[in-house]
Amino acid sequence: MIGALWTGISGLSSHQKALDNEAHNIANVNTVGYKASRIAFADQMYQDRIGKGSKVLDAEKIYEQGTLKPTGVAYDVALSGDGFLTVANKDNGGGTAETYYTRAGNLRMGDNGTLQDAAGNEVQGWIMTQLDTDADVISTNPNITRFTNDYTKLVSTEIVSHANYVETITAKTTDYNTTSKSDSSTVFSGAGYKTESGKIADIEELSTAYAAALQKYKENPDGLSASAVSQISFIDFEDQGGIVNGDSDIISVYVNGVHKTQEWDTDYATTMKKLADQISSIPGLKAYMVDAALNESTLTADVNLGIMKIESLIPGEPFLVSGVLSQSGTTEVNGAVRTTDGRDAVEGSGLAALESVRNKLSEAVTGKQRDVFLTTDLFDVAAAGTIAAGYDFDFRLTIWDKDAKANVSVPAGGPISIPAGNTTSTDPATAAQEIATEINANIELNQYIVAKVVNGALVLETKDSNFDVEFSTILDRTTNPDVGANIGVIEKNATHSGREGAGAEFIELRNKIDQTASRDSLQLRLDTLGISDTALGEFSVDKTGLITIKQDGVSFAIGQLAIALFNNNRGLEPVGDNLLAKTNESGSPMYNINNAKAAEVQGRTLELSEADLSESLVNLMVFQRAFEANAKSITTSDELLNTLINLKR
Repeated sequence: MIGALWTGISGLSSHQKALDNEAHNIANVNTVGYKASRIAFADQMYQDRIGKGSKVLDAEKIYEQGTLKPTGVAYDVALSGDGFLTVANKDNGGGTAETYYTRAGNLRMGDNGTLQDAAGNEVQGWIMTQLDTDADVISTNPNITRFTNDYTKLVSTEIVSHANYVETITAKTTDYNTTSKSDSSTVFSGAGYKTESGKIADIEELSTAYAAALQKYKENPDGLSASAVSQISFIDFEDQGGIVNGDSDIISVYVNGVHKTQEWDTDYATTMKKLADQISSIPGLKAYMVDAALNESTLTADVNLGIMKIESLIPGEPFLVSGVLSQSGTTEVNGAVRTTDGRDAVEGSGLAALESVRNKLSEAVTGKQRDVFLTTDLFDVAAAGTIAAGYDFDFRLTIWDKDAKANVSVPAGGPISIPAGNTTSTDPATAAQEIATEINANIELNQYIVAKVVNGALVLETKDSNFDVEFSTILDRTTNPDVGANIGVIEKNATHSGREGAGAEFIELRNKIDQTASRDSLQLRLDTLGISDTALGEFSVDKTGLITIKQDGVSFAIGQLAIALFNNNRGLEPVGDNLLAKTNESGSPMYNINNAKAAEVQGRTLELSEADLSESLVNLMVFQRAFEANAKSITTSDELLNTLINLKR
């Protein structure tokens, strides 16, 4: 009898726990990501083959996939498959973060910009590596290392997935349409002369080439890498003014099927230069007159040789030249493409090819600074076009040094005297060349600028290696051979000076997510990440958990959710707030690169509770009856005991 009482009590206890568990399931029927639990009953010890009641072995979670409901809310995420979001409680006051796991994907951005769950725990994942402004940012403005509102033109952007990291490569420019200005035709005719529209067309061609190179890199980011090379071709008209020497005479050439024709204009040299200018008007090409050694030259004697250099601005993109012709009436002289000179285009591959195009694009957007001094600016030119010999100048400049990241004075020891002594020629162009030669001979100056004489004008320009920097010059005429007095500083010619390119700014930014690094809280603010001076954008997540923030048409990959896998999900310990803690039974969490073999992430979606209300109500009735039946066994045993006691009386 006593045994029956204890057996009934054990039944009451175990079914009370079952009722508690089912009530808990019912209470969480609308809890996001909730997994229903069930009671595991077991019989108790036996005596004489008769059991002593029941007990509860476990209230085990049933980790079945919940129903996915699209919500349209940007920060909502759902897991489809095995795995858990990882979160950390960094406000526990102990100085260390406690890590938990959850299926509840109703997330949000916290006050500090991190991705958080509804309870304020910070979602963990592979975070964006801190930007190295020297290695990760290519900017033509040393003061700009992130995107600002001034960079209104998007060149191209791609998210590139490597074997163990993801990067976003984005290139933008400021508005080159408003800054672009035509070169001075007086100074630069026959020397790569570009109009305003020609500079804009070059940038658009290079932008297309950059986008194509970026797409190829994305398709095979870990493949071979080789630089792209621009084609250079030389054409020789051979006539050298023999028949082309008067009105109606023409010179012509086909470039990529485009027929460029130039009629006689003033003299043979002028005619040749103007044909070169026409070729330079073709987007992506520049043409220069050269001397017998194929060096760029605008000297009349060199131009009269009729040799022209055509260069592609776009690395890896070939062009075709044919039909070189000089014509006077019915008399024709065929020129030639000098096949033994120049070089072929090399397409390149991988990152190096992309960088080759990027460098040319940034140069076209910004361009070299070119300070122009006409001979009339430098000398007192007589009506006969001659000057007195014996001019002397002091020269120095201030320029931005990329390595020092500061403006430096060059030469460091003070201005140099140019020429060394005085000018010796009475020809203005020759005297200007003497000045250029002295500047180029200075080792310090030669690191930063090049001096040349183009169509008689002294031109100072930055070198290819630092095309994007600016400089200021002081050219002080210390001696005037006519009056022997210090004339003072000669300013650059404002009409003819400018930039070779469009005078705008270019920036390429590469931000990376290293999937082999340790995990941390995911930061969503682009200003905190150093990407943009505007903080917010449109949050999105793809099926691998890759998080992007879209701003001004660019989707920046800034982190990736870390989906934890466990050997035994049922071993996880529920701790409330939709959180689970690891135990020895569950084992430690496992993470795979790119969340391979883990749950697929669904954006703008939530996983609903797995608690089944109808099933729980049925279970309540079952447990209620079982509870009542156990109570009946107790009252029955009690009645029997009373009967036995009454027998004694």
